[in-house]
Amino acid sequence: MSKFFYARLAINNIRRNAQTYVPYIVTAIGAIMMFVIIGMMTNNTQLLKLRGGTTLRTILFFGTIVVGIFSLIFLFYTNSFLVKRRKKEFGLMNILGMDKRHLARVMFLETLIVAVISITLGILSGVLLSKLMFLVLLKILNFEVQLGFEFDAYFTLFTAMLFAGIFFLSLLNNLRQVQLANPIE
Repeated sequence: MSKFFYARLAINNIRRNAQTYVPYIVTAIGAIMMFVIIGMMTNNTQLLKLRGGTTLRTILFFGTIVVGIFSLIFLFYTNSFLVKRRKKEFGLMNILGMDKRHLARVMFLETLIVAVISITLGILSGVLLSKLMFLVLLKILNFEVQLGFEFDAYFTLFTAMLFAGIFFLSLLNNLRQVQLANPIE
């Protein structure tokens, strides 16, 4: 067997199941983007220069926590929907001779590919839209709009690690479901 067999199989599975994977990836990108936008607005140093900026920062901080919890729940839900639709495919692979260990490797690679795409595009779009959202917030509050762009590398790294952890927990849940499943069913 070629050493890239499982990687090709994972990529082909994602392509063949695009009608279920694309909404999942778009959901993940949207969740990551929202988390980054609110987090970047929270960590914006210009926010503290405004009247009531510390209160607004506190509210945005709690909003970041709420979006993080909502993202965890929502990504778990959409992932369980994805796995439920693919259980027959996993059972067929198992019956045709693929061990559950090999299925786990394919699922790991699929999750890795989806996570890298989602995290990268979510962070990039979130960083790009965070300044726009901050300007909209200043306009709504009738504050002076200041030009300039801030990038918080620490928060970006935190976001990548948080959502990588969420994808890892989803993978563990998927592996548990496949391990408990009977291929004949």
